[in-house]
Amino acid sequence: MHQTILCVEDDRTLCRILAKALGAEGYRVLTAFDGEEALRVFEGDPPDLVLLDLILPRRDGFAVLEAIRAGDDSSAQVPVLLLSGSSTTREYERRAVSLGAADLLTKPVALELLLRVVAKHLGERKREALARVDSPEPPAPKRLDSLSGSLERFPFPALIHHLHGLRANGVLHLECGRKRKWIQFRDGYPIAVRGNLVNECLGNLLVREGRVTAAREAESRRRMRPGQLQGEVLVAMEELSEEEMALALRGQAEQKLFEVFTWSGGSFHFEIAALLQRANALPVESSPANLILNGVRKRLPLPQIDQLFQRLPAARIVPAESAFYRLQEIELDSEQQALLRALDGKRALADFARSDEATRRTLYALVAAGLVQLQREDTPAHGAAPLPRGARRPPPPKTAAAPVPGPSDTELRARFAALADRFRGQSHFEVLGVAESAESGEVHAAFERLAEGAHPDRLKAASQAVRALAAEVFNTLQRAHATLTDPQQRKIYLLELRRQERENAERQEGRQALEAELQFQRGETALRARQFQQALLCFGKALELYPDEGEYHAHYGWALHLCHPEEESMTREAMEHVRQGIKLAKDRERPYLFMGRLCKATGRRDVAAKMFRRAIQIQPNCADAASELRLLELRERKSKGLVRRLLRR
Repeated sequence: MHQTILCVEDDRTLCRILAKALGAEGYRVLTAFDGEEALRVFEGDPPDLVLLDLILPRRDGFAVLEAIRAGDDSSAQVPVLLLSGSSTTREYERRAVSLGAADLLTKPVALELLLRVVAKHLGERKREALARVDSPEPPAPKRLDSLSGSLERFPFPALIHHLHGLRANGVLHLECGRKRKWIQFRDGYPIAVRGNLVNECLGNLLVREGRVTAAREAESRRRMRPGQLQGEVLVAMEELSEEEMALALRGQAEQKLFEVFTWSGGSFHFEIAALLQRANALPVESSPANLILNGVRKRLPLPQIDQLFQRLPAARIVPAESAFYRLQEIELDSEQQALLRALDGKRALADFARSDEATRRTLYALVAAGLVQLQREDTPAHGAAPLPRGARRPPPPKTAAAPVPGPSDTELRARFAALADRFRGQSHFEVLGVAESAESGEVHAAFERLAEGAHPDRLKAASQAVRALAAEVFNTLQRAHATLTDPQQRKIYLLELRRQERENAERQEGRQALEAELQFQRGETALRARQFQQALLCFGKALELYPDEGEYHAHYGWALHLCHPEEESMTREAMEHVRQGIKLAKDRERPYLFMGRLCKATGRRDVAAKMFRRAIQIQPNCADAASELRLLELRERKSKGLVRRLLRR
């Protein structure tokens, strides 16, 4: 029997695509679009694994997981993979761990990664079950390597959008009546297209556009040899230059792609990891969001657009929760930018139902491309708060200026490697370059300024190594942004930051104290060997590392005097250090001993005797202090005896 997966996702198109992809891997897939429905499906047909979005209508993902774990049968321990539309925070991770989630992934997640994670957890569950029944493992389900569906249920703009988010690699096969199209995707980007329509052939296209005459086009076909392309023949005939032919082929590819937007129905299937031969290359600078915008504005049937406004009139239009989608590369004119800025979560689809056609088309495109998303009233907001009005910098409109060459792959790799390395040791505030007192708007602006350059749309032509480094940088920025724009998460993070700072300071102090003690011991060894300069150097290092230790001050002062016994200024400085040593270490005998010796050297024998007696009080076995005190007393008796003899004379 095939293993069962429950896929819970409020984006119905994405949910169905994931279900198709998982089904193509041989799994049996159940779907649910809100939290309550998810629990009903779970209780009626317990699955082997749950793929659970966190932001759901009627009951959020954490509440669903909590209800699952509250069960009293074996299904309560089913592996649950959580999907978060925004970057995961420490609080998300803590809740996921406390509820026993198998994993916590950030959307959009690459399809190949998602399939690997699912296979890993279902494989572990299968081994556990087999171990319990002690039976041989059944053969794995056959992998189909494709997903398919109807274009009525999966509109073409949504397909492009979700294949982009899933970083899909393979060929999308499209069919509508006798029409056929094949589109090659690499890392979620359409890179080539092929079609079967006669009017899309290069020669017919050039004739329609008036670039060549019908007679010369017919002559080029007559001259073609097996395996030869018509474009090569036309260039050889000097009908078009190499540059003109390149532009014509690019236009041919775009027309083939945009023609699919006009289809009112049809079917598709996506062949994972497949390669498309003899296809027209699409311009690499066209992002999926731009393709969707242009296709929707110019070719998509208007009734299909208006269905969105009729189906979900009360849904509020909010900025995309995922920074991956919100920061996509898209070229908007000033009116489109103004519309995007106005979509701040306060307006519903119904507010735009009677707008002009251009506005409705643009709005549909923004929703289809994922730059904004639709939120039902019963959907709790657990992710990052909607962007404040004006916080998001709009993408710059396309200009007619010549393109400026970008940095080389080597320069990009060095840049992102340096950023990734620097971010690893920084707090969220340091990563974004904002103060701890920064307002949310400032955090948003800093994030989008930094994240835009690391977005995959800006690195389509870069190497895999560069894209991997950029993804690490982008994810780090997303985590910082998600934490600092949520007031509760920010408060928790600051408390955690203070705790870490205290712990780091304590660890650093401990390391310094250990190194200082090692230097002090070396200084004592040098002092016993009468290597006074070496002793002074070691005591000085110990004092620099740990300036609050009284014995270090006292030994440094004594060694300083021994190095310069005839210099009064050095003796005064030595006494200051020893005096500080007594202040910091009142219960140690050595500072008093050294102070006594210094006082003795400067002729203050009465003070010296007091210091030696204090040292003996603290440590009765202090032989050095006792010896010094006996010498002082002996000298005092001799002095008094000499005085008495002189007086008798």
